[in-house]
Amino acid sequence: MKVKRQNSRKERDSIKHFDFILQDFIIVEVSFFLAVLWYYLSFEKPLFFPYYYRQQSISLFACLMVSLAVNQPYKGILKRDKWMELSAVIKHTFFLAVFDLVLLFITKDTDATSRLTFVATWTIYCCLEFISRCALKKFIRNYILKKRAAKRQIVVLAKRERATILEKNLEYYYLRDYDVAGVFLTDYNREGDENTIIIHTNVLGGTSDLIDYAVHNWVDEVIIDSSVDEKTNNEISNELSDMGIITHRTVAVFPENEDSSSEEASYVEKIGNCIVITHKPREIMPLQVFFKRVLDLIGGLIGSFFAIIIIIIVGPIIKKKSPGPIIFAQERVGKNGKTFKMYKIRSMYMDAEKRKAELMSQNKMDGFMFKIDDDPRIIGSEKKDKDGRPNGIGNFIRRTSLDEFPQFFNVVKGDMSLVGTRPPTIDEWNKYTPQHRKRLSIKPGITGLWQISGRSDITDFNDVVKLDSEYIDTWTVGTDFKILLKTVAKVLKKEGAE
Repeated sequence: MKVKRQNSRKERDSIKHFDFILQDFIIVEVSFFLAVLWYYLSFEKPLFFPYYYRQQSISLFACLMVSLAVNQPYKGILKRDKWMELSAVIKHTFFLAVFDLVLLFITKDTDATSRLTFVATWTIYCCLEFISRCALKKFIRNYILKKRAAKRQIVVLAKRERATILEKNLEYYYLRDYDVAGVFLTDYNREGDENTIIIHTNVLGGTSDLIDYAVHNWVDEVIIDSSVDEKTNNEISNELSDMGIITHRTVAVFPENEDSSSEEASYVEKIGNCIVITHKPREIMPLQVFFKRVLDLIGGLIGSFFAIIIIIIVGPIIKKKSPGPIIFAQERVGKNGKTFKMYKIRSMYMDAEKRKAELMSQNKMDGFMFKIDDDPRIIGSEKKDKDGRPNGIGNFIRRTSLDEFPQFFNVVKGDMSLVGTRPPTIDEWNKYTPQHRKRLSIKPGITGLWQISGRSDITDFNDVVKLDSEYIDTWTVGTDFKILLKTVAKVLKKEGAE
C-alpha cells in the first residue's frame, strides 16, 4: 500500500487559525498606538507620529510574520487552558520584543525610539493579547464548535481489548470535527454484548454487521484497528472502498499524555490521538473541491434568485388549484447517509405520499426509485390536452423542471451540489445493498450524468448506479461544466423531464 506524505499540515494550521492571526495583527498595532498616545499625552508632547514611529509600525508587522513562521504560536491554541495560554502569550510577547529590538538596532532607530514607548507597547500587547485570545476561544467553543452540526460520522472495528483504548484516543479531543457513531467488535458475543457501551459509544455488532450498518446509516469513515487480522481487514476495506467509504487502518496509538500536536504523524494522518493509514477510493485535490464549492455558490445564488421569481409567479396558481404549502420539503438522504430536507415547488396534491402505495404496481423502475406515466397525483393532471396527455399546472412545472429550482437553496446551504447523484428518499435508501451505496459517497446534485443521459428512458436502477459510479470515478470540474451545459440544453428542449 503506497502511503503519501502529507506535507501541507502547517499550511492547513495557518488557514485554520486565520482568526487568531488577524486578531494578533490588529492588537499589536493598537498596542503600539496606545503606547505612543500615552507617551505624548503624559509628557505633554505634540500628538504626531514621527518617521521612526511609522517605521516601527511596519517593523511590528514583520515581527509577527517571523513569529508565525518560526514559533507557530497558535498551534494547539484551542486546547490550552487560561494558565497555559498566559504562559504562551508571555513567551510569544518576549520573542516579539526581542526581535523588535534587533530590528531597531539594524535600522539604527534605537536612539530615536523612546524606551518607555517600547516597554509600554509590549506590556499593553501582552495584556490585550491574553484577554482577546481567551475571549475568542470562548466564542469559538460556545457559539461555533458546539453548534456545528456538520460533523463526520466514524465507526470503529476492533477486538474487544483494543476497543476501549482506541476509542479513548479517538475521544481525546473535545474540539473535534467528528463523532464516533459506534463500535463493532471482531469477537462480538450477541448474547453478552447487546446494548454494551464502550466509553460513550454503543457496541453495534460484529464484523458481519458493519457492512449492513454502513449501507443504511450515516457513515463517513471507518477505522479498522491494527488488532484486526489482515484477511478480515482486506475484505472489509475492499467492500467499504467499493461503497465509496474512506477507511483508516491504525498503525500506532499514542499514550493519553502525549503531545497531541506532534508532527510525527504528518507522513500519514492523525485522527484524535491515533496514527492511521488512510485509504480513499479516489484522491481529490483540495483545490478541485474548493473550485467545485465556488461553482456551487455562484450557481446556487443565481439559481436562488430565479427560484424566488418563479415561486412568486406560480405560487398563487398552485395555491388556488391545491390548497397547501407552495414549497414542498421532503427528507432525503445525502452524502454518506446524512439526511436533509430537500426543497421543491409542490407539483403534487397534498396526499401524494399516501397514494404512492396504491400506485406501486405501475412503477416503471425496479423498486429502488418510483416513476409512472401520467401520474394522477400531479396537480391538475385531470386536465388533458388534445392528444389526451395530462396538461395541468403541475405537469407544466415538472416538464419545464421549474419544481427543481428551490433546490438551489439546498446548494447554497451545502446539502447539495449543482452536479451529483440524485438523493434517494428514505424508503428507497432502506432497500439499498452495498453495490448501491457508492452513489451516496458524494454530495447529491440537482443534475447529473443520469439526467443528461435520458432519464425518462432508463428504467433499471442498476443502470442509474452505473452512470453515477462513472461520474464519481471520473469527476473533474470540467465534467461538471459539461453536464451543466447539457442540462440547460435539455431543459430548454423539455427533454428527459419527469
